[in-house]
Amino acid sequence: MKKYPLYTLIDFHSSANKNGTLTMFDRKTVPFDIKRILTMHSMNENDIRGGHTHHITHQILICTKGQCVIDLDNGKEKKSITLSSPTQGIVLYPYVWHYMRNFKDDAILLVLASTDYDEKDYIRSYEDFLKFI
Repeated sequence: MKKYPLYTLIDFHSSANKNGTLTMFDRKTVPFDIKRILTMHSMNENDIRGGHTHHITHQILICTKGQCVIDLDNGKEKKSITLSSPTQGIVLYPYVWHYMRNFKDDAILLVLASTDYDEKDYIRSYEDFLKFI
């Protein structure tokens, strides 16, 4: 099994003018071909999302509005990252258990995924996840 870092932060190119701000998600900054795009919104501050990992899917999480905390765990290291800028994303690698929580200011979370949906790609039990690392 390939070893990945716990996470990587990506800063996306952004330009602002009198008409607003444009942020680009392109091949120069997204390290994979995007196969699936998801948005999460209308969460309450106490809601928890995620609670799983993937065998092969890479994802980028971008909080396009508000903020949220991403808890990461690769079985050896744990870290919590706060996302609060639409110009920064966090790359989630396979075999990194993750939760999204502490949603604030009507948060909107954009997820870019490297694969189409396949339930077999998910590990939804933390105990099963620990068997793979």
